[in-house]
Order: sequence, then structure tokens, then C-alpha cells
Amino acid sequence: MPIDVGKFLKSPEYEIKITTYRDIFQVEALERDRFGEEYRKLSACIMMGRNDLKKMGLKAGDRVRVSNNCGSVVVEVKETKREEPGGLAFMVNSPWSNALVSGDTGGKGIPEFKNINAKVSLVKDEVTTLESLIGIFRK
Repeated sequence: MPIDVGKFLKSPEYEIKITTYRDIFQVEALERDRFGEEYRKLSACIMMGRNDLKKMGLKAGDRVRVSNNCGSVVVEVKETKREEPGGLAFMVNSPWSNALVSGDTGGKGIPEFKNINAKVSLVKDEVTTLESLIGIFRK
């Protein structure tokens, strides 16, 4: 019986700089049902340019682990509508992106939401649940 060596190999990690943004459609979905599927789909994602996706061997719909020294989340990859500068990605402001934001404000009093350094790697894991991010469990 052959051994699936691939399951023991770790996917390569790529460095990325993340900028968060606000999205009216995501906010509207939040207001309707913060635990709903629509809110999760609009929030638990990372937007990347076509060239970065190709370089990293990713495609829209893949799941990736985005991690740094502040946290780690699994989100879905989406392709941006226009080509972005290499190494730049976007995440909507949400509990998923907030898990990557440092509490250290550097004396400014405001966390850095526009310049988040992280690593991205392809995974087969499920998308991180909102419940696990906010520490509650729905019944």
C-alpha cells in the first residue's frame, strides 16, 4: 500500500502584507445575521491579485492559513478584480482579520489595520469559525 507522502509535507509559506478595509455588503450581512453563512463568506476571505495567486500556486476558492505572531486563521482565497502590486492582499475588517492585528499601538493608541505582515500557506482545513474567534459556542 503506497504512503501518501504529500500529507506529511508542509505547504510553502509566502510573505504577504495585508490591508483591511470596510465593505457595505459585509456590514449589511452582519446586521442581518452575524452567525450566518453570507456574513462568513464575505468576511472569512483574503483578496489577492492574479499574479500573487499564480506565484503561490493558489486559485480562487482555495483555503489558506494566514498567520503572524498575533494569530492564525483559515480563510478562503478570492481574486481581486484588478491587478494589485505584488505581495499585497486585502481582508475586510472582521473577526478574521482582527485575529492578525497586534494590540501594540506603538504609542498611537490605534492598532495598525493597514500594514499587517503575515504568511500565507495552502491548507485543507476548514475555514476558522466565528465562534472559535470570539470564544463562544452557539447551541
